[in-house]
Amino acid sequence: MKYSAFIFCFIGAGAAFAETWNCGPATDGVYSDSVKCTYDEASKTLTISGEGKMGNYHYVQVDGESATDTPWLRKDIVHAVVEKGVTTIGDRVFKALYNLEDVTGLENIESVGNFAFGYDGKLTSIDIPNAQNIGQGAFADTVSLMYAGFSESVDFATEPHLPFRASRLSKCASHGECGNCGEKFVQAGVGCVNDCYVGYYPTNQGYCKIIKLRYTLPEADAATSNDNENMIEWIFE
Repeated sequence: MKYSAFIFCFIGAGAAFAETWNCGPATDGVYSDSVKCTYDEASKTLTISGEGKMGNYHYVQVDGESATDTPWLRKDIVHAVVEKGVTTIGDRVFKALYNLEDVTGLENIESVGNFAFGYDGKLTSIDIPNAQNIGQGAFADTVSLMYAGFSESVDFATEPHLPFRASRLSKCASHGECGNCGEKFVQAGVGCVNDCYVGYYPTNQGYCKIIKLRYTLPEADAATSNDNENMIEWIFE
């Protein structure tokens, strides 16, 4: 696979290192410069900028282990920022970034590719309020994810890999219960999959779907506003 990359080094007091790759849609294995992905070593941040769709990345074997062909795979990425103008998250863009804790700037994202966030074990919260399509296995094996917000009109892929396969959510669904949500979840007006509150109803994928109710991060003490209507809230033990 060919990559176009630009490397910038700054040496001196407070030395920093940044590396940039083209990551727009690929033609014959060459990614377009319409979107760029920049890793800043000092802040451990991957920033995605540009206009339009991202390119898709692929499943590969590296030293006998499954991986992706993203050039930033082995970087120590803790934070990710998606700048305004980028409209999609491509296949496997964030897959297997095991130290990734947060992704911001997803308000303009219209679709999320297959396994885009798969295996991100430290990601606890995600909000993609305007996405219309979520790909197969998009959040597979996200073992720490406690919250994900989407518009009610979002379309989730169902075959062959559910978006939350082998995540905390799928464990909830497969066992038919979430256990004790904890008082902070109850205060926020959130129900478990087997005990949805009034205005919620359980789905066969293991979450409580909410219509016209404020979505709230898990640590919230109470739902006090009717802002941000028409959202789905995913909370699970």
